[in-house]
Amino acid sequence: MSTRVNDSTLDITEAGKLMNVHPKTVLDMIDNGTLPAGKIGRAYVLLKRDVMNHIEQIIVQQTALRMRTPGRKSANLVRQVRPAQVGVSKQHSY
Repeated sequence: MSTRVNDSTLDITEAGKLMNVHPKTVLDMIDNGTLPAGKIGRAYVLLKRDVMNHIEQIIVQQTALRMRTPGRKSANLVRQVRPAQVGVSKQHSY
């Protein structure tokens, strides 16, 4: 591994480690346009913010899907809560 000059860029291996995937998977994602990258010489360079945005996008999409999936305990709990159960109770003066 080379000395890091800029913490805002990643190579294929670093991007793979950040996403917990094989570097070949990162190359596939670059080839199909899922991850933006530039090829400088023989090596691809990725912006760390692009990789983090991709990770965040996946997390948001998968979380939303889990919340909509029937039969999941968490989804059922969200659906069972009625507005009256969430509202603030009135303060009584005695």
